[in-house]
Amino acid sequence: MKQTAWIIASVKSRWVANAALPSLVPGGLLAGFMPSPAARPFAMIVCNPEGAPEYTTGRLYVQAYSVSIGVWAGEKVGDAGQIQSALETLMSADTKLMLLTGNAWTLHISLQPGSIDPLIERMYGKFTFTASARWLVQLQEMRF
Repeated sequence: MKQTAWIIASVKSRWVANAALPSLVPGGLLAGFMPSPAARPFAMIVCNPEGAPEYTTGRLYVQAYSVSIGVWAGEKVGDAGQIQSALETLMSADTKLMLLTGNAWTLHISLQPGSIDPLIERMYGKFTFTASARWLVQLQEMRF
C-alpha cells in the first residue's frame, strides 16, 4: 500500500508542532498543486515513491519515498536562512513518522541534496524561491 498521503500527513503534523516553521512560513504547508495562499511565504510538499520496492522474506518489503518541501515568498525573502535551517531540522535519521497506516513503519530518514522541479518553478514563477529540503524516507511495509 502506497504511504504517500500518510507520509504527507505525518510531515504536516511535525510542521505544525515545530517551534519555528509556522511563524516563519505563515502561508502554511500545502500538499499538491493548489493556488497560492494569501499569506506569504508558503510551502509546498511533494511525496513520491523512489524506485521499486525491495522485497524481503515473508510479507515484508522496504519502500523508499522522496519527500520535498519548497518555500515560496513574495518579493521579500528576509528570513530565507532561518527558514532553510528550520526545514533541515524538521526530520532526522531518528524521526519516526506517526501517522502511517498499521502495516508500515519508519526505518530511516536522511536529508538529501535538494532540487527544484521546473514545472513547479514555472507554476510559481511570480513568487521568489526561498528555501527547500528533500528527504529520503525508507519504510518497512507489509503486504496483505
